[in-house]
Amino acid sequence: MPKMEVIMTSRERYRAAIEHKEPDRVPIDAGQDLHNGIHEIAYRNLLKELGETDEIAIYDFMQHLAVVKESVLNRLHVDTRYIFAGGPSDFQIRFEEDRSWLDEWGIRRKPCGYYDEAVEHPLAGCTLEDVKRYPWPNPSDAGRFAGLREKAQKLHKQTDFALIGGSPATLFYLTSELVGFQEYMEKILTDPRVIELMVEKMLEFWIVFFDHYLEAIGDYIEVVWMGDDWGTQVGPIMDPALFRSMFVNRYKVLTASIKKKKKHLKIALHSCGAVHWAMEDLIDAGIDILHPIQGDARELEDPARLKKEFGGRLAFYSNIRNQSVLPHGTPEEVAAEVKLKIRHLAPGGGYILSGGHNIQADVPPKNILALYDTGFKFGGYPITLGNS
Repeated sequence: MPKMEVIMTSRERYRAAIEHKEPDRVPIDAGQDLHNGIHEIAYRNLLKELGETDEIAIYDFMQHLAVVKESVLNRLHVDTRYIFAGGPSDFQIRFEEDRSWLDEWGIRRKPCGYYDEAVEHPLAGCTLEDVKRYPWPNPSDAGRFAGLREKAQKLHKQTDFALIGGSPATLFYLTSELVGFQEYMEKILTDPRVIELMVEKMLEFWIVFFDHYLEAIGDYIEVVWMGDDWGTQVGPIMDPALFRSMFVNRYKVLTASIKKKKKHLKIALHSCGAVHWAMEDLIDAGIDILHPIQGDARELEDPARLKKEFGGRLAFYSNIRNQSVLPHGTPEEVAAEVKLKIRHLAPGGGYILSGGHNIQADVPPKNILALYDTGFKFGGYPITLGNS
């Protein structure tokens, strides 16, 4: 008697993959958070390709990420839906005449090409006393969590999607933006007490934030996100010894705090760049899932090697070459790239397909469709893609 084909729900599929079990097919994530989003220009082109017109709303002004409507998420075979915390009740972004704006941390951003970049840093030139006196945002503000539990309950009950906590947690990125990158990297060597205090305050902020956030939605989600960029194109963004002494143990504290609150949760970290050197440290720090494993960066080009070294201990998001093949290849080349990554990273579970770090403005719509359609068509288990 032939074996019955098992069809999983999106929630079951995603959960199996992050637990390193083989689902019915590779789960797909796209178009919703700070790391797997779609730039408004790419989204506008995608809507045109699909024969749709719509007003485009932006949910991340810094990266110009578009709110992707439900019909497009379904067209891209997306298995996830995200639940974001709101902003504090006493804060609202206001645009100046030059289109610059302040975020809640006091960082001024302004349009620069396809993105809004930081142009004023509130703690530039700071001393230890300046950091102590700086008015940090309130992680407990009720506006951040208003209505989240009801939304999560509704999505969990009425849909089968894997629900994800779309938090912007960071220890390195935001602290560097408060000071300015160049000064930050100088200070970490010349006045490390200042940077260490900033990182410690940031850690305290996120511990309190997650305590409230997970109280609201923790029973309904599978994963929470953090994001810090630890790689350049070719290697570490700082001395690995500094990374380990100042950040790894604090990651451990934050991940332990999250898992103490909700034991079932997996923790995903976004980190652009060549981060092969840091992957053992991140596993040790409690990171379960790594994104985007940038396929064009040094030592991340070989998916078979990555699976051999870290498979079973770290779940992989993407690894698609989104600097070369995705924007500049043909749809056929994109399809071949997806098949390659599925062949090497998907066996045994532990692989989620996405476009890498956000679909950028220059990615053709046919390539976006080729990416997700190929994953949907050829991601079924058992993985049967050969070496051709």
